[in-house]
Amino acid sequence: MQSRQRVRERMLEREQRVQDYEWDEVRGRYTALRNKLETERPRVIKYDSVPWEQSRAAYHKVFTTFDLPTTERKSWIYPLRTLRVMMQILDTGHKNTNHRHYPEVPFYIHEGKGHEIHDGRRHDWEGGDMMIVPPYCMHQHFCDEGPAILVYCQANHGAISLEEGTEQAERNENWVLPDDSRPLYDAKGELVGYRRGDGEFFFDNAFGREQMKSRTFAEPPPPSHPVTDNYEYYIRLLEEERYWRQRVPQVLKQSHFQWEDTRNGRTMWFLHPAMDAMDNPMKMFEVYLMELPPGGRSGKHLHVGEEAHFIIDGTGYTEIDGQRWDWESQDVVAIPALAAHQSVNTDPAHPAKFLVFKSRLYDNSSFGGIEHLEDASG
Repeated sequence: MQSRQRVRERMLEREQRVQDYEWDEVRGRYTALRNKLETERPRVIKYDSVPWEQSRAAYHKVFTTFDLPTTERKSWIYPLRTLRVMMQILDTGHKNTNHRHYPEVPFYIHEGKGHEIHDGRRHDWEGGDMMIVPPYCMHQHFCDEGPAILVYCQANHGAISLEEGTEQAERNENWVLPDDSRPLYDAKGELVGYRRGDGEFFFDNAFGREQMKSRTFAEPPPPSHPVTDNYEYYIRLLEEERYWRQRVPQVLKQSHFQWEDTRNGRTMWFLHPAMDAMDNPMKMFEVYLMELPPGGRSGKHLHVGEEAHFIIDGTGYTEIDGQRWDWESQDVVAIPALAAHQSVNTDPAHPAKFLVFKSRLYDNSSFGGIEHLEDASG
């Protein structure tokens, strides 16, 4: 009896349990907003419905994004969870701003001719090419014969995102301060941002800049560190990654690739995980062209990862979970995760062609692969 009494004396009284309703309600409100926007917004974003907008970096159209506040504010945008599809236009002799960010970005050159300066190196491109911006690369686009139209895809792949890790070295020549703002200057008298309302907004973001110096080289040395144990594997990995990032091809010429006839249809892969590492300059994207014959259709399939289609030529429609969405040249088709989809060319005399962007985020999380439902025809 005395022993049991002593045990009870040593037991701490349980602390009062506090209910945290906001924990679930915050996520509930977020999910409800996303579901509402996904239901209301059309899956085909028409080119003419998207305005040209000026940002600090470029003059562009935004078709899809993963940013819900932006989606809610811009009524034409479709809310994909990982993919932001944009179009940039440059006139002859003009450029966008010099900047860099941690995530990689693929650019399809829809028309025009120009070049890149990537970490001080020049790379020429023209219509039909796929241009690559590797991770953490200081880059700038120049139009030599225009207008140049670039279609590109940014992806939400984690904490170090474009929003949090972009270093803006300059501002676009056509960007101006908001009318209701006050400029902010540094000690040298240079414009570094502005104050608007209760907030201060700065142009540059130096997040990680000093720490990343060991990962950037004009001419990175080849990997040489031996892997003698599991920790040394990561030392070697640093060498391999900085070498790969600086040496991979940064303009993929369409003429260097071949068409494949697959169960999904006629396909030309720019970026595919089965390609050799030094030929495949991206780790988080798959990008390919699809061509539908006159009156033909693609295969029908579904997968966990989302897709975005940029229509290069032709007219037709995409059936998404049984609903038809019509498209034409320069429209963007948003394919949500786990949606069964199939594209159809309605022109009986001419082929249709479109570009497909797909994030490999799900593939690298053990949710890759395709569930094939129907073969292509036509």
